[in-house]
Amino acid sequence: MRGIEDRWRSFDPNGKRFTFLEGPPTTNGFPHVGHIRGRTYKDVVLRFWRSRGYSVWAQGGWDMQGLPVELEVEQRQGLKSKKDIEKFGVAKFAEECNKLVDYYLAFWEEWGTRRLGLWLDLKNAYQTRSPRYIEYAWRLIKRAHERGLLAEDYKVLWFCPRCETSLSDHEVDLGYAEREDPSIYVKFKIEGREDEYLVIWTTTPWTIVDNEAVAVHPEYDYAKVEVSVGGKREYWWLAERLVPQLMQTFGVKEWRVVETKKGAELAGTRYLHPLADLVPERATRPHQVFAAEFVTLEQGTGLVHIAPGHGPEDFELAQRYGIRITNSVEINGVYNELGGKYAGMYVFDVDKKVVEDLRERGLLIYKTSIKHEYPHCWRCGTKLVLRADRQWFIKMSKIREEMYEELKKVKIYPEKLRYRFDDFVKNARDWNISRSRFWGTPLPIWRCQKDGRILVIGSIDELKSLAKKLPPVDDFWLVHRPWIDQVEISTPDCDRWVREPYVADVWMDSGIAWIAAVDGERNRDLWEALYPFTWVTEAIDQTRGWFYSLLATSMVYTGRAPYKSILITGHILDKEGQKMSKSKGNVVWAKDLLSKYGADPTRLYLLTKAAPWEALNFDPDEIKYAVSQLNILWNVVKFADTYMSLDGFDPRRHRLEELLGKALDEDKWLLSAASSLARRVAEHMEAFEIHEAAKAWVDFVVETLSHRYVRLLRRRVWSEEPREDKYAAYAVLFKVLKDVLIIGGIFVPHIAEYLWQNFVRKYEPDAAESVHLAQYPEPGPVDEELLKAFDEIFKVFSIAAEARNKAGIKLRWPVSKIFVKGSTKAIKYPDLLAYLANAKSVEEGGCPEGWIAHEEEGLAVCVPGKLEPELYYEALARELVRRIQVMRKEAGLSVSDYIEVYIDTPHEDLRKAVELNSSYIANEVRAVKLSLGGGLEGAYSKEWDIEDMKAKIYLRRAA
Repeated sequence: MRGIEDRWRSFDPNGKRFTFLEGPPTTNGFPHVGHIRGRTYKDVVLRFWRSRGYSVWAQGGWDMQGLPVELEVEQRQGLKSKKDIEKFGVAKFAEECNKLVDYYLAFWEEWGTRRLGLWLDLKNAYQTRSPRYIEYAWRLIKRAHERGLLAEDYKVLWFCPRCETSLSDHEVDLGYAEREDPSIYVKFKIEGREDEYLVIWTTTPWTIVDNEAVAVHPEYDYAKVEVSVGGKREYWWLAERLVPQLMQTFGVKEWRVVETKKGAELAGTRYLHPLADLVPERATRPHQVFAAEFVTLEQGTGLVHIAPGHGPEDFELAQRYGIRITNSVEINGVYNELGGKYAGMYVFDVDKKVVEDLRERGLLIYKTSIKHEYPHCWRCGTKLVLRADRQWFIKMSKIREEMYEELKKVKIYPEKLRYRFDDFVKNARDWNISRSRFWGTPLPIWRCQKDGRILVIGSIDELKSLAKKLPPVDDFWLVHRPWIDQVEISTPDCDRWVREPYVADVWMDSGIAWIAAVDGERNRDLWEALYPFTWVTEAIDQTRGWFYSLLATSMVYTGRAPYKSILITGHILDKEGQKMSKSKGNVVWAKDLLSKYGADPTRLYLLTKAAPWEALNFDPDEIKYAVSQLNILWNVVKFADTYMSLDGFDPRRHRLEELLGKALDEDKWLLSAASSLARRVAEHMEAFEIHEAAKAWVDFVVETLSHRYVRLLRRRVWSEEPREDKYAAYAVLFKVLKDVLIIGGIFVPHIAEYLWQNFVRKYEPDAAESVHLAQYPEPGPVDEELLKAFDEIFKVFSIAAEARNKAGIKLRWPVSKIFVKGSTKAIKYPDLLAYLANAKSVEEGGCPEGWIAHEEEGLAVCVPGKLEPELYYEALARELVRRIQVMRKEAGLSVSDYIEVYIDTPHEDLRKAVELNSSYIANEVRAVKLSLGGGLEGAYSKEWDIEDMKAKIYLRRAA
């Protein structure tokens, strides 16, 4: 653990700490866009707190065991069952599992972490397969045993017949999906009564094979209904309230109620098993009706078919009344000899056979189908079955009240999703921890063959001290199957102890990470500085997965919640809103995504598209918007660099604090806006409103910096005069861009670092070595009135643009005047309004006759109805300037290059525009010579159409 100790030395336990626990990805597949989304949130939050001066613990982690890994190895090796694995060889199978996780680990480290820009400590990443890690699952189980919470019990559990293992409640909750199942109504003949039946309803016909009883609610009224079926009269017992609708459903037109009883009176009625001739074992004992409070009238008939081996409530009823518990279905979903005719058949094939056999016996009243949510294996997708079996449990039901009290101390973001976790914990059932599999943490439970006592081992050292024979392998393989099963243990009071043949629920592996990740018992000071962790995050399904297993293990081990705050994130869907899956072919893989679009555009798109907790419809084509936003940042920095370089700006000489007195109002406005940004981003990040923080940053770059400030600044930087307010503007812009890059480094770390190195450190070599080592900007004073004034200035500008659009006057074309009405703040800045609106002057007031107005939110702007003749030639001059600037760029000229320009046109209006505005044009395009006429040797030329007038422009760099 030398690496952890080194990492510990660099972590300040006494300073401000932000401790993060990584929800370990399972290294059994390639990372995809869903992983990229969650890992982007992790990185953004960790970068934010680092920039705030916190000592951040960000150890990586990998989940490397369990059913997910086994399934892929099975597929790769062509194995279809546990028997196939045993034939293949358990040792060889374990080695293949280990190789597989190594294979995928390389992809996760590269494409799921490094290429994304996620700063995690991968060198010291915890691995759930390591011996030191596995020891903590053993310690947990031993602690549960010491507290009286470990128990072997016979219960009804969900099993995956494909994987041949049981599942815990939180695993079951991960695999619900809509499916269509049979819905049948069946007659059970009452013993000793001719043509009299109990009518039950079920969606699992296969469980009728193991029927033992029928349940009714003691307080409900039940009716004996005389019906006519095929010319024959029969008597059916049903809940009285449901009779009319059921008769309609069954298509029975002739019926009448001949008798009613309370459920309590109906209890004790005996009936014949409907398949007794096919399952002889069931005919050897009586079947009868019992009273049960759990019976409802929401579905079915009010009489519930009871198969104690296949339903938790059925099981409890059987225990209460001493009913025999029959389970004829094996762990692989195949019926054993108790299944009679159905022995050797697969459970869902029996589903169909039972319906056929009931129909042949005249016992099937009605068959339809029902769509409902049904649990499937969370990894292989197989439909689960409920069956009774003996397994190992941690009795969470004994500590769930304490667990809920601890959970109440945890902050959950968003608060609106807290109920999902709260409800699950309030109703926590005992945790089934045993799995009949191979590649996982072996249960450290040994049973004495003499008297059945158990021994729970809590460490490798303890195992070795008790062993009289160990397999010749290192510790890694010693704590895996099949080698651990070869360990022989004997003690003075028992000659032979044999390990229980299970591995632990894989959620225990990741769930013990809060202490196992840092080997907390051996690194006690470190662990106590980290625990409880400041923050964890994963997707919404993990409220009943990893979040729960962390809480459950920590409560058993320490009696405390292992985290202080949780961010619950939403899932990623495809652009049509469909769940991504390999079978649909709509999964977007991380390698493809990052190779095509790059990390920063992908990150920015994911961050701004939706709130972290919302489902996100992922459309790769929309990443182009993030690209354009980053291009704007690039261009703003390029603009600043170009003119700062031209004018010799040096932040060490042109100090902001000394030039602030020369700054114009727009410069002071930008400083206030930047301070407001830093404050808002911090507030959003502290509340884990990551989308709002990212959007605030993007809006500042695009709107505040590019569309607003740079627009205002151009008139100053283009001036050749060494104005003091120009250097004040540069000092302001440099300071703001530094802040923007530091904040942006949280969201888009690569471009922020590039611009920091090539722009900030170009002008300020002593700046932080990396943008990611720079401290988050401390917000300065914010002039709220100035912010409001400039918001109104740009609102007036926008309204003026709409008014011009109505009048058909381009923004490049000057107008003599605009009138502004309703302004209280912007009107105080007439020069700025005139510059933005391209007007010679601004006046307050309404519209003169013939002028065009546009109004929004109480603000109105009026512009002339048409371009004034005296400004027509100036407008044409501006059109010429725009074309020449385009040509300068196409010719590869730098901003500082001076040029010679010749304009060849037969149109008198264009010629006159040049003659009247030659000084303006020359100044705007940096022309030392501007002439009318054609031909210029060695010049770059281009033909233009300007307001339906032809012109050919020639330009070349001046000598």
